[in-house]
Amino acid sequence: MKSIKWLDKNFELIILAIFLVIMSLLSFSNVIMRYCFHHALSWSDEVCCYCLALSAFFCLPCAVRMGTSIKVDTFASILPKHVQSVLEIACDVVMIGFLGWFLKGTVTIIQNAAKIKQASPALQIPLSYLYGIMGFAVALAIFRYIQVIIKCILRIVCRQKSKEVME
Repeated sequence: MKSIKWLDKNFELIILAIFLVIMSLLSFSNVIMRYCFHHALSWSDEVCCYCLALSAFFCLPCAVRMGTSIKVDTFASILPKHVQSVLEIACDVVMIGFLGWFLKGTVTIIQNAAKIKQASPALQIPLSYLYGIMGFAVALAIFRYIQVIIKCILRIVCRQKSKEVME
């Protein structure tokens, strides 16, 4: 149970760290290859590009999990706490709807790429795999939003119970 909690807290961070290490090592080795051996790794730029793109998709569930997504909350901050919580839930539900629509489009792209056997230029990696990883990141963001909504509902219930106890 302890390892599941740790993984729940750090999964996206681990993925992002792995992508960063891969990009750093490949970029560094490519610089060494170019300047010392006058020969570049033709495939490393492609891997770095895919790692960068995938890291952007994994930043979304990471930001949702940490509560650091960009939002304008000037209006919401003047409202009572209960209304703020309800507004937060409503915004999260809208985001789940948007991400669901986005995931539906991603599945269509994955199917089309698999149907025509589209592959990356240098490494010939099936692009449907890369699109699948992007779809997984979007699904993970939906899961993280559901977690945030559940935590917010539990906070509202706890506030209500503490008010009842005080009265």
